[in-house]
Amino acid sequence: MRLLEKVLWVIAARAGSKGIPDKNIKPLCGIPLLAYRIRSALKIAHREDVIISTDSKKYARIAADYGVTVPFIRPSELSTDSAASADVIWHAMQWAESSGRRYDAVGLLEPTSPFLYANRLFEAVKRLFKNDEAENIVAVRKVSPSTFYIQKESEYLDVISRRIAREGFLRRQDERSEVTPSGGFYIAKWSSFKSNKSFYTDKTLSFLVSDIEGLEIDEPLDWEFAEFIVENHLENLSDGEF
Repeated sequence: MRLLEKVLWVIAARAGSKGIPDKNIKPLCGIPLLAYRIRSALKIAHREDVIISTDSKKYARIAADYGVTVPFIRPSELSTDSAASADVIWHAMQWAESSGRRYDAVGLLEPTSPFLYANRLFEAVKRLFKNDEAENIVAVRKVSPSTFYIQKESEYLDVISRRIAREGFLRRQDERSEVTPSGGFYIAKWSSFKSNKSFYTDKTLSFLVSDIEGLEIDEPLDWEFAEFIVENHLENLSDGEF
């Protein structure tokens, strides 16, 4: 499975983690977390088109062991808690262009979303380039729609919909469909990212993923759930149903 479009896949793996120490290289059922994204990317891209952007030589060595290119150690100013992902991607793109490489798109993969596999990345890229007007495509997952918010002063629930206030309920089928970025991938056409320095424009496509595909590992409980998924082979379920 190879894409006709040439994509630079950037796996962003900064060292350190507050919730889970060295999360990005911690073995998840025997495999370093970042290796899940490496394996997926290498199924649809050539080795030289998958790179690790990291500030750690240790992380770089582990990534290289799994067959990816580690062309640089990320500068310290791009390795802080406040560093923007867009700046990390722009740094990788500048490296690529200075090396004489040409790409149709750039994709950001984060190790914390290990269950979004190659076939889904393949689908996303094809969808993006099938739409001439689209500039980006981002993985999203469904969330429960909000029908209330909390007033700052009183902390009482404030009803958003007058209909709810009048009837006391909102039918499920009347609820809005709401999504949030899953962290699974962010892909932009090369020219678009150069112009906007962002994966979000008014021409960003959504790519809906299942709950399992959309799992982001941030806290110890997320890690335990990820282990459960792998041990029970649930990551193979495309619809995310148990």
